[in-house]
Amino acid sequence: MAIIKTQGLVLKYTDINEADRIITLITRNKGKIKAIAKGCRRPKSSLLSSCQLFAVSDYVLFKGTNFYHVSSGELREPFFNLRNDLLKLSYAVYFAELADTVTDEDMASEKLFIILSKTLYYLSQNRIPIGILACAYQLKLMDLSGYRPMLYKCVNCGKGDNLSRFSINLGGALCSDCNDYDKASIKVSKKTMELIGQLLSTPISRLNTLKIDNNIFIEIDKIVYSFVQKHLDKKFKSMDFINNIKSLDIK
Repeated sequence: MAIIKTQGLVLKYTDINEADRIITLITRNKGKIKAIAKGCRRPKSSLLSSCQLFAVSDYVLFKGTNFYHVSSGELREPFFNLRNDLLKLSYAVYFAELADTVTDEDMASEKLFIILSKTLYYLSQNRIPIGILACAYQLKLMDLSGYRPMLYKCVNCGKGDNLSRFSINLGGALCSDCNDYDKASIKVSKKTMELIGQLLSTPISRLNTLKIDNNIFIEIDKIVYSFVQKHLDKKFKSMDFINNIKSLDIK
């Protein structure tokens, strides 16, 4: 019987039977894993806290016929306070959904595990504006997934001058000579392009040093999400819910 020890974060779960749960973990060293946690929903279960959404724990797992099984879990960070704010909770669900989308089982994911864990930490701490944190996380995740946007050279011809538009479809900046290669490209300022680059390169812990004008941020936010949706070829229901919350000003 193969036994593994790994640190993991619960991306999602499905309740089964009366007290069991199938959890999907993103782990430091074993990629994405689905594991059955027997009896974890019972109030006195030792697995109760480590099988909650977003919980970061040290797990001992053993491989069954079709699934891993959770033998034990030592909770490291529950992120319980994310549940006290509907907007934060919704963003956390979106961040987890993104991580789940770009990872496969047994695929190396340590960097993504670290980025997601740090993002949830700062989301729970009110140290970084949620919008800036969300844009940075999405860009960093896309970079790790092989979809780094080209910001400082034209995505079509490679020139570094007169970059005036951003092409969602082509994945980066277009110079003035190549605008016609994507009629749907978005006109952007040099400052907007620079700030997208800063969001991508700035460590999560330092994002509070970035100052972004609200009008420019609205432009960046739309570009980033459109870029994610296009290149992952998926529409995220969690983001639709976030937009509904914003429109109703629910907190």
